[in-house]
Amino acid sequence: MAQADFSMPPVGGTAGRKPKTSIYTLLLLIALVALLTGCLFLWLEIKRFGGFGAIHGTVQTTTAPADVLLVQWPHVISHVG
Repeated sequence: MAQADFSMPPVGGTAGRKPKTSIYTLLLLIALVALLTGCLFLWLEIKRFGGFGAIHGTVQTTTAPADVLLVQWPHVISHVG
């Protein structure tokens, strides 16, 4: 059943009221500013270390796992027991 006091908004080229800015619009704006600020600081940090793909300094070497060392030099590792 339809309510008796319900009226349809005007149809046509007439403009109604401008919607108020809600808290959600402001939160979206704050999120946009935060994302842009984060992108700016990330770009500055990457630029500080020489840009994309830049490697500075020495590269550290890693040691092989113990099982690989055992195969390569079995006489170095002594058995305990």
